[in-house]
Amino acid sequence: MSNELTIIEKIKDIVLNVDPASVVKDAKDMGMDVSEAADFVRQAHNYAHIERLSGKYAGMTATLCAASGFTSGVGGVTTTVVLAGADIANMAAQLYRLNQKLALLNGFDPDNELHNDRAQTIFMAALGLDATAQAGIRAIVTKAATENLAKRGPASTPVIRLVMEIAKILGVKLTKTQAGKLIPFVGGIVGGGVNYMFAKSMTKKMLADYKSDYFDRWQLQANAVGTV
Repeated sequence: MSNELTIIEKIKDIVLNVDPASVVKDAKDMGMDVSEAADFVRQAHNYAHIERLSGKYAGMTATLCAASGFTSGVGGVTTTVVLAGADIANMAAQLYRLNQKLALLNGFDPDNELHNDRAQTIFMAALGLDATAQAGIRAIVTKAATENLAKRGPASTPVIRLVMEIAKILGVKLTKTQAGKLIPFVGGIVGGGVNYMFAKSMTKKMLADYKSDYFDRWQLQANAVGTV
């Protein structure tokens, strides 16, 4: 139980600390004329800057996932067994944190329930989950979060529960490809490499879906203005 609590705290520390102001600052440093997160929705003409910053965030995330995989595998069986849960939880949290940043960059309002639902859909689709699987995850998250809230449990926040469920899926997806982590030293290279490649593949899908979603919304807005 204490190990689960440690993992939950790790997830909370990563996921719940995305500051929109920091994303705005990074965008301004990239040359964008924005003063708040709401300005991103009107930056279609500057989307090349959004793409560059999104790519930068994605690269940083893949590197963090690789570092976690290296750490968990570098000692062979010993570190893999001890740190495997934390490694997978870190990956799930880092990827979801990236998802939050990409959502902000693409004009999503974090206080809008529909926007959050769409962002979670993009995130789970990048993981390879179809609509049925996503609905199952949402049902589990809602039920577990409600139960934990009533008990004042550690995972009462829906986002935390979602990331925990995603971590379980990641564990299944990655276990079969990480047997080499059981070999000392070599295991670090295998673990880091597998994590990096998986993160790169998932972030590539997220970047493409957010871009498509951005211009779909932009086109709808442009058409709406044109008919007024």
